[in-house]
Amino acid sequence: MRILFVCTGNTCRSPMAEKLTAKMLERFNLGDDIQLMSAGLAVLPGEPASSGACYALRREGIDLSNHRAQQLTKEMVEEADLILTMTASQKRHLLEIFPMSAGKVFVLKEFAERGYNLEYSEKLLALLRRLNAKKERFWEANSDTVRELKEEREGLLQRLQEIEDKLAAIEGSLAREIQEEKDAIRKLEEQLMRYDITDPFGQSDEVYCRCADELAQAVEGVCRHLQSEQLRD
Repeated sequence: MRILFVCTGNTCRSPMAEKLTAKMLERFNLGDDIQLMSAGLAVLPGEPASSGACYALRREGIDLSNHRAQQLTKEMVEEADLILTMTASQKRHLLEIFPMSAGKVFVLKEFAERGYNLEYSEKLLALLRRLNAKKERFWEANSDTVRELKEEREGLLQRLQEIEDKLAAIEGSLAREIQEEKDAIRKLEEQLMRYDITDPFGQSDEVYCRCADELAQAVEGVCRHLQSEQLRD
């Protein structure tokens, strides 16, 4: 089994979760069956783990000095059996860019508490599909108009304001069209926000330590669910 931890920059939360899970797997006698890795949604490739993350994990006897940030790729998503994000918004973003990951993406603390419960993921994915379908239908109906207006704007500066008003009307129509889905997504994410792992980036060592404690508690819950799944099989 391959587990992929995902955060934003892959320098704080996701590498901490990866290493804490590796240590926790030994406690649950799961280490031989599970492969771990981490990546970020918006990464400066090659960046080391933050000093705070290194400090927090040194308390646990874990060395993060060799970690280097890596960008999340389609291949990583396809190869992973379980993907754990640090926040609800990261989960939504991952499902938007990699819809084939549906059914295996969870917020870390969501999975720790609920295990393989797909209720939230299925609702979120359904809303994203509706939103994207409306966008596609909208642009199929209006893309020619938008393109013509933009070309006219470039060539006829004196009509710039008029064209801008038309574009704004079109975009406003789209915003109204998808507002229901956006509101529903926001409400769904608000329900998942209690699962968010606090981002310690740029904060004190004490905050990193609290983050590490929060991650340790969450990955223990993950391991318990994985162990129960293994026993069930």
